[in-house]
Amino acid sequence: MAAVIQRRGSTRRFAREAISFAQLSTILASATGNVPRDFPGSLLNDIYLIVHSVDGLKPGAYFYNRESKALEVLKEGEFRKQAGYLGLEQELPADASVDVFFLADLHKIVATYGNRGYRATQLEAGIVGGRLYLAAYAQQLGASGLTFYDDDVVNFFSPHAKGKSAIFLVALGKSAKLAV
Repeated sequence: MAAVIQRRGSTRRFAREAISFAQLSTILASATGNVPRDFPGSLLNDIYLIVHSVDGLKPGAYFYNRESKALEVLKEGEFRKQAGYLGLEQELPADASVDVFFLADLHKIVATYGNRGYRATQLEAGIVGGRLYLAAYAQQLGASGLTFYDDDVVNFFSPHAKGKSAIFLVALGKSAKLAV
């Protein structure tokens, strides 16, 4: 584990190459386990994906059902251009194999936990996002956390994501060699 931690760092460019379904499954299972906390209830963030290039998985938008550890298809299609736009018009999310978006129902969370719920949602996204990084690097893949156009992310994943707020984005894939 120490070697993985020393090797980590945000990927600056992705190779637009496929990763395996087994790699994606391992990353999601490793990252989305229980997050310790001092209040009851289920995890606060929902996981949505834009899949560009994963062997054995059609390109499209997906929802990750944590209970069944299954991907639910929201819409099929090639969404690299949209992913680049959603990620503040950057190449990284368009070039990645998969973009993992964290969305949460902040109205419900704040009604249940008060303002602390918002902070807990952000903290949980950071912990799970960090686990995505580590799981990707453990498999010789790259990862990069990004910002995004909040409302446009929700609209892209709607109607499934209606009423939620975009929290975090992590792009995953094979790192490209940077020209020196």
